Amino acid sequence: MILSRLCAGKRKGSEAGMDNRSGVKYMAMALRLAARGRDRTYPNPMVGAVIIKDGKVIGRGYHRRAGEDHAEIRAIKDVSGSLRGAEMFVTLEPCAHYGRTPPCVPAIVKSGIRKLNAAMPDPNPITGGRGIKALRQAGISVKVGLCGDEARRLNRKYIKYVTAGLPYVTVKLAQSLDGKIAARDGSSKWITSAYSRERAGRMRSGFDAVIVGVNTVCRDDPFLLGRGTRGNGPRRVVVDSSLRMPFASNLIRTADKAPVIIVTTERASGPRVKKFSAVKGVEILTVRSRNKRVSLRPFLRKLARENIVNALVEGGGELVGSLKDESLVDEWMFFIAPKILGGGHSSVKGKGAANIRKAMELCDMEFKKSGRDIIITGKTAGSVFWNGGMPCSPV
Repeated sequence: MILSRLCAGKRKGSEAGMDNRSGVKYMAMALRLAARGRDRTYPNPMVGAVIIKDGKVIGRGYHRRAGEDHAEIRAIKDVSGSLRGAEMFVTLEPCAHYGRTPPCVPAIVKSGIRKLNAAMPDPNPITGGRGIKALRQAGISVKVGLCGDEARRLNRKYIKYVTAGLPYVTVKLAQSLDGKIAARDGSSKWITSAYSRERAGRMRSGFDAVIVGVNTVCRDDPFLLGRGTRGNGPRRVVVDSSLRMPFASNLIRTADKAPVIIVTTERASGPRVKKFSAVKGVEILTVRSRNKRVSLRPFLRKLARENIVNALVEGGGELVGSLKDESLVDEWMFFIAPKILGGGHSSVKGKGAANIRKAMELCDMEFKKSGRDIIITGKTAGSVFWNGGMPCSPV
């Protein structure tokens, strides 16, 4: 993505003096820095910052992961000389509140920076314009909006998390060319190639949680461990309304390697809840039932309260179909093998569209090869979150 060209194409009408091409260049640089922290900063946003003085870049920084210095602080520390009269380009409004790290605003004011360009305000109600207000009260010139669309796209997952109180949900499906996830006898190992499975394993490491339904656990007995992760990797979540998953499953046996969250309802028996809860690394979340199943929106809200911002759903068809029916899916990823299975094991079940006009449409489509398989990805058309508040429309 050539961010400077994208930003330049949307300069008209911004508060941020968009006729300044050099400003676009510096903000695009900050956006590229921010992207280096992709999916490692949650529950914080990805942020990049660039400091210029006398027409030269003198400092750069980005937020690497939660708990470490924010981008603004790293950029300030990157400067060896005086900051008096310098200008900062930052992809998100600087924070003015204490969290795991001190606020950035006092450090910016103390540094001597006199101008600041922010791509977008922080949508988090905790900040909500307070940083911009505090900087202006301190005599710093603040402009907002330069490359704002690109900044919102970059932080679409964070935006959904702080504004809707829900994780950003990506569905990943491994299926045959005709949309099936299992043969007539229920077998599904392996539909896609070893190359695709390795790729999917590496991909899990970029998510806070990997979610499956209990039928997938009973049929496939997966591990759902990310490859190349640091620490414990993504949390593994099982949606199991009556807690019928096998106690001897691979997920339970490896709970000491990566945490397991079992989401169940009041239908689960007390003794089984107690048995599973006693396993180190296993957490039970109880959610009210709806039609004898886990009520999905309250379930996702509970995951958000566990600081899960970015969730990957890997099946099965019933769970994916229910999430689709309730408009809870933001992105889709289909790993498609050159096989035809037929039968009724569809990758997406649920109620189904009432008619063709009500079919869910995708946009922002991408197509890639994965060994002998094909990967098709897309965003849910009409979702306000994938595009930072601007719904995409299908072509």
